[in-house]
Amino acid sequence: MSPFSLSFLLLPLALFLVLGAHPIAAQAPAPSPSSNANALISTACEQANHKDFCIHVLKSDRNSPTADIKGLAYIVLRLAEKNATATSLFIKQKLNSLGQIKSDLIQQSLMDCADHYITASELVEDAISSLVSGIYNDASQLAKAAVADLDSCDAGIKEYKDSSPNALEVVNKNQLIRQLINTGLTIAHVAATAKAH
Repeated sequence: MSPFSLSFLLLPLALFLVLGAHPIAAQAPAPSPSSNANALISTACEQANHKDFCIHVLKSDRNSPTADIKGLAYIVLRLAEKNATATSLFIKQKLNSLGQIKSDLIQQSLMDCADHYITASELVEDAISSLVSGIYNDASQLAKAAVADLDSCDAGIKEYKDSSPNALEVVNKNQLIRQLINTGLTIAHVAATAKAH
């Protein structure tokens, strides 16, 4: 065994012995912000149409424990934007593999959805920028416009969900992203109300 590998193996033992005897190790751990974070998440999600969904999304994000209400809205809207971008890429991938799309009508609907998703992603990104700037009314209007793009995609693709797994997947993704945007809007409204008081 080389001296380097031996010292690598002994390093954790040495650190334990040095740090284990240090007075800091005997102190109580720092209080967990989780009870405060949970209370803030509950407050943020109180008005959400899907409260359990809202709480689950926020508790699943590692940044939630340190975020304020506006930060929680940011987290949800950023997740909506990431999902919208991923859905746009999914649609483009399906369009590039034309062998999987059996109908010209389904293909046209997916192409329309791809256009709507480009716009929706940009609108959510702009809504996030407005939220960060504290311009809640603009954030709300932009996010609602993004939902309108999702609705337009749904209107064209929904009739094919029973005959095309691609269409069904887009419809399901629309529903998730719409729910994320609406949840983010609700939390942004709570943040705007708190700022006004």
